[in-house]
Amino acid sequence: MRILFLCLILLPCLIAGNSYTSTQPFTVHKLFRTGAVLQRDAPVPVWGTAPAGTTVKVFLNQEEHSVQTDDNGKWLATLAPHDAGGPYRLIIATSSDTIAAEDIMFGDVWIASGQSNMEWSVANSADAEFEIASANDPFLRHYKVPRSWSFSPLDTLAGGEWHSALPEHVGAFTAVGYSFARELRAATDIPIGILNTSWGGSRIEAWMDPPALDISESQIAQILGAQKAYTDSLVNALVREHGASADMDPGFKADEPIWATSDLDDSKWMDIPVPGSWEAGGLKGLNGTVWYRTSFNLDSVPADAVLRLGNIDDQDMTWINGQLVGESNEIQIERTYPIREGILIPGVNQITVRVRDVWGNGGLVGGDSKIALQWPDGMVDLEGTWKIRVGQFQVDPGDPPNQQPTLLYNAMIHPILNFPITGYIWYQGESNANNPETAIAYATQFQSMITRWRDLWDHEDAPFLFVSLASFRPPQEQPYESNWALLRESQAAALSLPNVGQAITLDIGEADDIHPRNKQDVGKRLALWARSLAYGDELIPSGPIYRDHFIEGGTVYLQFDYVGSGLIARDGPLEGFAIAGPEGEYVWAEAQIQGDTIAVFHSDVPNPVVVRYAWADNPSTANLINAEGLPAAPFQAGK
Repeated sequence: MRILFLCLILLPCLIAGNSYTSTQPFTVHKLFRTGAVLQRDAPVPVWGTAPAGTTVKVFLNQEEHSVQTDDNGKWLATLAPHDAGGPYRLIIATSSDTIAAEDIMFGDVWIASGQSNMEWSVANSADAEFEIASANDPFLRHYKVPRSWSFSPLDTLAGGEWHSALPEHVGAFTAVGYSFARELRAATDIPIGILNTSWGGSRIEAWMDPPALDISESQIAQILGAQKAYTDSLVNALVREHGASADMDPGFKADEPIWATSDLDDSKWMDIPVPGSWEAGGLKGLNGTVWYRTSFNLDSVPADAVLRLGNIDDQDMTWINGQLVGESNEIQIERTYPIREGILIPGVNQITVRVRDVWGNGGLVGGDSKIALQWPDGMVDLEGTWKIRVGQFQVDPGDPPNQQPTLLYNAMIHPILNFPITGYIWYQGESNANNPETAIAYATQFQSMITRWRDLWDHEDAPFLFVSLASFRPPQEQPYESNWALLRESQAAALSLPNVGQAITLDIGEADDIHPRNKQDVGKRLALWARSLAYGDELIPSGPIYRDHFIEGGTVYLQFDYVGSGLIARDGPLEGFAIAGPEGEYVWAEAQIQGDTIAVFHSDVPNPVVVRYAWADNPSTANLINAEGLPAAPFQAGK
């Protein structure tokens, strides 16, 4: 987003003067940046801050709104509904400043949330090189909400930018969300925006507010009290020793990175060794943003230079001589930024890296490659002593914030509630499957969260599409109890709510990796549900889902929804069914397809009571599909 002075355009003559009575800065919410996708066919609120009493004007597509900030310095204007399309230019102006966002499109916006399997990037997924090189869709766009947390609900996001699905950006997209959006683009030909607010390892409680958790604000305060006291003590030390702020990053002024300029005097900044964490360098307990600076000399400007920064924990924006050369939200990948022509100069060159960390260690922590500027026949070693200054801080809460109730909701959901959307895709549950109690409790939590999010977005029928946990861990030879199976059952209980769909991924899990790399099929299966529930396409969105059963003699007859063109056993005889009598001892059962019904029996179980299908962490033998090729959902019947 560019900050433009009104003297460059005609708006000064359109806007009356204001009497500023507070110090709120002039801002617009970060979602309204260049490249944004706004929800089609819906009123779209646009909001931000300015000094109290300021007149703010909003312009888009010959539409003009004039609003005034309230006593707290907040303003909100609402754009009229637009058909899918664009691009448009969004201008927000006061009598002295203007914010302009270019290339605005109207389309469908989908929230992508959950833990690591949703956050997992295209760059770390199957066929990454091909996926990145072949990306070429300027109307498929992605916004990554930075990992962030708070003890209280926030109005603003910690950062983020809209990026189109092009090779230079798509590697950092959520792989599931990218595949999902790509399918929708092919089916609808309208712009699709993926608003990715996910955090690996998170529990569902972290994404819920107190009403969703059915607890009071005072109970939350009591639960988090010890952690808050601990963080408060660290905050006081940071303010006292570093003059840092929890409210804003002084390295930016009106969206311009003033601490990245070449002529900045950083002589009084703190020294720190690179590579290494800033905790090891003296900033113990700090989360938030820290700015790193160093300089190097070049006798002449090399061609094809690449800046290698190793791993950065968690997120970075990197400038050379004040020009942005790269940014990433990925913890798992080493930063390698090609340097465009015209950035490097003979003589002294300045590197600035803004690092943002939200939990645990942070900084330029290094990796397999040396931190250096490299070109085909030369290198500048950049390891050694750098200068750092704390920008905006957030302290380590002691316990992981992505495991604590409300903390992610406060910083990663609450700030985007005004932003209209089409629906949600969700991939989470692994962190709630550690024991039977939490896996069973998930059923109530999940439905409560879905209902609450819909209420908060004022969109009670918004499609909510989730991924049933993929197979994981080595297969077992005999039927056994499984927390992951219980969690899948708890997920599936949400199908009792309207406009909820589940994508089954038992067949694309990996026994030795909790992060299966095939995210393409996950996104495709979610997209089938979206096409059915959100776009009205007549198709089969799911594999068979258990509906009912009856028992005759020693045989249990199972009936299913989403049979499609017929039930099929993939690759051999039908397997994956276990049966038990009143004593509760399970054995592998015989199973036969009889039209749209499956008969399940075992000669040693004359009085069957319960049938289970795919009831395991990794039900590798389960092979029931429909003729459309979609796998059956796991279940237990008659418990």
